[in-house]
Formats: sequence, structure tokens, C-alpha cells
Amino acid sequence: MRETGENTTVIDAFDDDDPFDLNLSLGLRQTWQSSNIRRESQLFQPGLSTGNYIPSNENVAKYTQSRTVMEIGADVGLYKDLALSFRLPFILSDVRELGDLDGSSANQQRFQDPTGDQLFNVPFKSPTRSGVDWFSLGLAYAIYNQQRDASKPTWVIGVDGQFAVGSRLHACNENAAVKCPDPSNPGANRDPGISRGIHSLILHSIFSRRFGYLEPYTGLRMQAQFPQSNSDFGATNDLKGALLNSPPLIGTFLMGVEIIPWENRESFQRVVADLKVRGSYHSPGRDYSELFDALGSSQARSLRAPNPGAYRGDGAGGSVADSSVAPVFFSGITDQHAFGTIGGSVGLTWQAGEYVKFTAGTGLTFVQSHLITAADACNPDFKGDANASGPCRSGSSAPGSPPALTGIPNPNHRTVIDTPGRRFSVDDTTIVDLWLSGVVMF
Repeated sequence: MRETGENTTVIDAFDDDDPFDLNLSLGLRQTWQSSNIRRESQLFQPGLSTGNYIPSNENVAKYTQSRTVMEIGADVGLYKDLALSFRLPFILSDVRELGDLDGSSANQQRFQDPTGDQLFNVPFKSPTRSGVDWFSLGLAYAIYNQQRDASKPTWVIGVDGQFAVGSRLHACNENAAVKCPDPSNPGANRDPGISRGIHSLILHSIFSRRFGYLEPYTGLRMQAQFPQSNSDFGATNDLKGALLNSPPLIGTFLMGVEIIPWENRESFQRVVADLKVRGSYHSPGRDYSELFDALGSSQARSLRAPNPGAYRGDGAGGSVADSSVAPVFFSGITDQHAFGTIGGSVGLTWQAGEYVKFTAGTGLTFVQSHLITAADACNPDFKGDANASGPCRSGSSAPGSPPALTGIPNPNHRTVIDTPGRRFSVDDTTIVDLWLSGVVMF
């Protein structure tokens, strides 16, 4: 009655009666996401904006995504309570679509920039993607193990590295003549890709204590992400004027209880029910949003025209685009506000014998509403160089005095989608997961 549950089990090696452990796993996960895309309004009409404030109440599109993933894994015992893990999720199918939201397709102004150019249309469909985004290697160590010392709980700490390996993700429109345009050459077609091109470092810790048929647990997880230079993301992750150059940091708190209603230790059989709740915080950052494909493949001139990478003095007290610095093209990746998620899951594990077990489960997650196009126009951290200020100047503070500097331009800012009154948000997001897996244990 002291054996740990599924969440804090660490296979190991060099025990007297068990010198080596190896687990091989294969699973299938299906995920569905549904979100409402809305846009802020600058229209001075009843029910919309009054001019005194800007509400985000214009329906734009219903976003849906369906993803099927085959999860391949292995765990190898290295020493007592120390294990090496390998994970490879192979994406069998990733389908993303934008549809009408309460008649939104009838109001084309919601999809346009101020010049009347169409940013995108609904219905909108991305190509069906498949392949490998990343693989991971990790280490887990049980500092305390209730099976070895009944006076202490089980405490497991670990570190995982995720490494992007698949073809890089590119914004695409399945119904366009050029489905995946190159931002610097819109007439050239590219592969849709599947990988975000982002490496991750994940630190995690979890405590549990078994009391007879129950094992409550609680844990923390922190994920830091680092874009590769050979992706659209990495090409703009070191711009001087950008306020956000990295993907969000993600912190997660989880707690739950495992219920072991039946077990037969002599035949290595048991049934475990896992009830879990979790909450996550995503910091502000640049990322691939629900409008990544639609905006990144747009043919609107306001998005296709490059932004200056920097500015220089024009010799007359002003500043102009610096031609010696590469211009910045828009690829669909946008600055996003911070948001939180909360969700829960129910899982059931049946260990059929000494060498095999099966797990099935389902989960539901709710995502807080947040802006997905919100890059500020100027970076106020750089105010000392008038030559580099470009349009980041305010009116003179006194007659005859030079304009006050408000920083340097943010090359990632796009007025047509990032200015208050034109920004897009994601609301009412729900994510449903179903999974089934089997493990062979040696």
C-alpha cells in the first residue's frame, strides 16, 4: 500500500531484485480547440464605440482546430530513482479553419485595413499539416521515495529539453493561388511546415503521499522557450526596437488525487483513477496565434510592405529609414498579451500485469480572453538618439523647443492590426483532449 501512483513513478536501475528498467510507450491523442475571434472598433455607432473608449465587440470569425498526435516514448532507468526519458509526438493531422461568427462575413469592414484592402476573408482554411514538431529528452529524480522510506513523501524533480526538428511553420491559405507566400517574395511558394522552430527548457517538481487507497499530489512546472534562427520567428528575435523578442514564459501549477480502488500486488495488477486540475500563466510574448495563417498569408499592402529595421539621421534634424539595416517583413507572428488557463482531466490506468499497462483519459481547458495583435509602436527604452527616433516623436513641450522623443520604432508593429481600435482578440476558448496509450515494461 506504499507504491507510488502514476504521476510520481520514476523507473530506476541497480536495485537488488531489479537491476534494469525500460518502458516503451505508444499513445494517440486527439485535441479540439474552439475560439471566437473579435476585433476592437473605432466606428462611432450606437452599440460600438462612442469615441471615449474602444470596446472589442465586433465578431470576426469562429476559429477551430483539430489535431491528431501519435505519441512515442521511452523511459530508461539509470540508477536508483533516476530515469532518462524520450518523447516524440508525431502529428498525424493538424487542421485549422476560420468560419462565420454570428453573421460576421457579411460585414467586410471588419476584415479590412483603413485603405480598404482585405486582410483576410472567412471562410478561411489552412492546409492540413503533419510531421514532427519537436522531440524531448529529460531526466527525473526522486529525491524522496515513499516506497524506500515510509516516513517521507515522494518528491520528484526533473528537467526536460524540447528540440525543434521538423520543417519550419509558414503562414498559408489553402484556397489562395500562392498558398504559402514568402514574406520577402509573395510570389514564391513555401512548404506549410509543422514546427514552430522553438526549443524549450522545462523544469518540474511534484510531491505525493499515499494514504491507503488515495495518493494526493501537487506540482509546479516552468517552461522557457527559445526560437531558432533558421525560422521566421528567429529571423526577427533580436531586433533592437522590439519590446518582445521571445515566446511567452509558461508557469503551471497542478494538483490532484490518484485513487487506487483495487490492486493485486502478487500479480502486479491494479486500477488507478487520476483526477487533476491545473492552472497556467502565459507571460506577454511573440507567438503563433489563431490568426497566424490568415494574417501571415494576407496580400494586403499594409502587411506585405516591409518595416524599416532602423532609422538614421537625415542631416536636417529628422530621421529616415536606414538602408544599411535589413527591412523587417511580416510573417504572421504577433505580439500577444499575457493570459491564463485553467482546466482539469480525468484518467484511468489499468495495469494488466507485470509487463503491460493501459491509460485512457479526457481533459477540458478554458483559456482567458487576450489580445493577439498588440505590438506597441515605440520602444521607450531608447530615448537618447534623435537620429534613430523615426516617427517616435511627440509634439514640442514648449514653443521653439524640439519634439520630445518617445523612443525608437518597434519594427514588429503593424498599425493596421496593432493600434488600439484595430487589434484582434481571442475569446471564449475551450480545448478538449482525449487520449489512449499503452506501455510495455521490461
